[in-house]
Parts: sequence; C-alpha cells; structure tokens
Amino acid sequence: MNVGPLRRNERIRSVDVLRGFALLGIIVVNGPIFALPIAAMLDASFAPAGLLDRATAALISILAEAKFISTFSLLFGFGLAMQRARRLESTGSFASFGVRRMLILGAIGFLHVLFLWFGDVLFIYAAIGLAMIPLLMVPAPVRLGLGLGAIAFSSLAVTGLALLGTLDGGPAAEDPGEVLRGFKAMSAAMFDPTNPVWISAETLANSEGPWTESLLFRMVNWAFSLIAVVLGYGWHVLGMILIGSWMHDRDFFGESAVGLRNRLAGLLLPIGLVLAFTLGAVEWNTGPLSVPSLSLQWLQGISAALISIGMVSAISRLVELGRMPLAKAFETVGRMSLSAYLLESLLFCAVVQHWGLGWFGRLGSFQILLLSIGIYVVVVLACTLWSRFRPMGPMEWLWRQGSYLGLDRGLDRGLDRGLDQVRRTGVENVSRSP
Repeated sequence: MNVGPLRRNERIRSVDVLRGFALLGIIVVNGPIFALPIAAMLDASFAPAGLLDRATAALISILAEAKFISTFSLLFGFGLAMQRARRLESTGSFASFGVRRMLILGAIGFLHVLFLWFGDVLFIYAAIGLAMIPLLMVPAPVRLGLGLGAIAFSSLAVTGLALLGTLDGGPAAEDPGEVLRGFKAMSAAMFDPTNPVWISAETLANSEGPWTESLLFRMVNWAFSLIAVVLGYGWHVLGMILIGSWMHDRDFFGESAVGLRNRLAGLLLPIGLVLAFTLGAVEWNTGPLSVPSLSLQWLQGISAALISIGMVSAISRLVELGRMPLAKAFETVGRMSLSAYLLESLLFCAVVQHWGLGWFGRLGSFQILLLSIGIYVVVVLACTLWSRFRPMGPMEWLWRQGSYLGLDRGLDRGLDRGLDQVRRTGVENVSRSP
C-alpha cells in the first residue's frame, strides 16, 4: 500500500467535490467578517438597513452560516481517520506523523492570521486535530456519541454566552472627542469592539493602514475569536470532526452505506432546514441580536449539524449518479482545498485591506455576497489552471513534504503503543469498577 499522499485514482471523488462546494459556502459566510468591523457580528446597530442587504444577510444566516464549516469539519475528521488507517496498514504507526502534520497545519494557520486575516480556521483544526490523535483509538460508536454530545454542549454554551452578552456591562466608554488610532482607541473603548471609537479605529487601520495598526486589531480580534472557540463553537467543530471520523470507519462513502446516506439525506435535510428557517423567521421579525433570537441560538448549531450531514449524504449520491451540477469545478478546488482556502483570503484581503483597494467597511451585504462569489470563481479558474501542470496545490505540496518525512517510524510506534496502553488501562479500570 502506498504510504504517501493519495494518488488521484485512490481519491474519493465525492469527498473532493464536497470540499470544493464547502469552500464556496465558507467564503460566502466569511465575506462580512473580511469586509466589516468585528462589531458587525456583535452589535445590532450594524444590521443591514436596506431590504436587499437585509434579505441577503438573512438567507446567508439560514442557508450557509455554520453549515459549511460543519461540512468541512466532517471531511477533516474523515480525512484524518483515513490517514491514520493508511499509516497503520503500511507502517504500523501514526502518532508522530499525525502530530507533525497538525503542527505544520497550525504554523500555516498562524501565518495566515499574522499576515492576512484573524478568522483563520486552520489553527483551530490543528489544535483539535492533536486532540483527535488519541481519540481516534476510541471505538467508532463511542466517537459518534462523543461527537453528538459535543454538538449539543456547544449549542447550549453558545446560547448561554449570547444571552450573557445582553446583560448591562456597566457605563459605556466616553467619547474622547478626537480620532484615536490603534491601542489608544482600544483603551478609550475599554476594549469593547462595539464601541464607536473602536469601530472607527478598526476601520481606519484596515482601510488606510499602517500595517502595524491593522496587525494589532487582527491579533486582538483573533484572541477574541479563540476565546469564543474555547467557550462555545470549538466544541461544535470537535463534534463534527468526531462524526467525520466515524463516517470513515463506517465506510460512509462506500457502496455498503448507500441506503444509510439516502435515509439521512431524506430525513436530516428537511428537519435541519425547518429549524434553520424557524430561527431565521424569529431573527427577521425581532432582529438577530434580540433576546428571542439569542434564546434560540441553539437551533443554529443543531440545524447546521443536521443540514451538513444531510447535505454530505445527498451530494455524495448526486456525484455517484453523475447529477451534481458543477461537479468538475468543485472537485478541482477540493483536491487543493488548503491552497484554495488561503487564496480566498489573499484575494479578499487584496480588495478590502489598505495594501489593496482599501474597501474595508464600505460594502453592503449584497455587494459582499457578489464579491465572495466573484472571488470563488477566480479561485476555481486558478485551481483549474494549476491542476494542468501539477497534481496537487502548492500548499498541499508544502504540507505533505513536512508530513511524509518517513524518519520517525520508531517514534511513531512508541507513541502509538503508549496511547494504546493508556486506552487499555482506562477500559480495564472501568471494567473493574463496581
């Protein structure tokens, strides 16, 4: 068996198509985070005023928000479990390979934050991926249960944190009466991203520069996002990754699971869409940051998980039946999804950041949607052109060069034996307990 990267004839086509499709949804959701101050996600005063912008934001929330990152997380878990299975079959070891692979991904993610955008997901995947290395030794049904539990916990935690945010946090920071920049603006705003002083300074830093000020806001916003990940949404990502690893062990994309996929698509997609439209209707009538809307935020995580699993089931069948629209384009992007994800960031930042066109804070929801789709089209064209000359994307090549060193098989086996011993000891202790 080949120990290195998958050859093209070994790849699961539907998985590549799903990755490419998920990247379209991800850039649509991330567009406002690229183009607007972070307060746009936290402050009701940023709600779109015009009907077109309002309808655009509502549809993205209902049909895309949390759904595509959930899909990508499923596929990440599936891929991680596949890599482990292939390594164990060919070399008998996985642990140090897995650690090395996640450390490289984490480094790429950190550089992504440092030079482009605070909303990076690669660093988060790397951290959760490290935790998954021992979890992959747990039986698949247990992983499925843990995944479902993590999603339920995340949904409740996100709802609780959202409601806490509605409590009065004390007196608002006073208007300094002058334009402040950088750290002075953050201090004057009492480190509240929804304060007008912060919003003004963040907009100026990203649209006009200098680079040091945009970096400051980028790193502080990243710190805020990491706190949110640890306290809430990161558990949803972990849950979807665990379910994705179960899908691998269940041979979810194989012929034996066709019936299962048909049932999940027919059952979970409708239920998930009903829940998503229910939350969307409440947000439309009361506002996305109203107490009724925030009280129902648990619907977002649950509906996202249901829609994601149902969508993966349905699209994989469409691909197998040759009925998936634009399958070739999605497949091409999906084969080099890491490079495509980073290219999306580079292109979006080139439009909104001070070193590019400087449109940060100037676009409405519908304009951002059109820009997101346009950038994805450019990414498809770039990936198509690249694939004519190289079998994998440039970042995939870099990542795999570091991952497949082949120098640590002894360490791999030692770590795997140690992890297996820990697992066996835990099982024995449970069986001996009264």
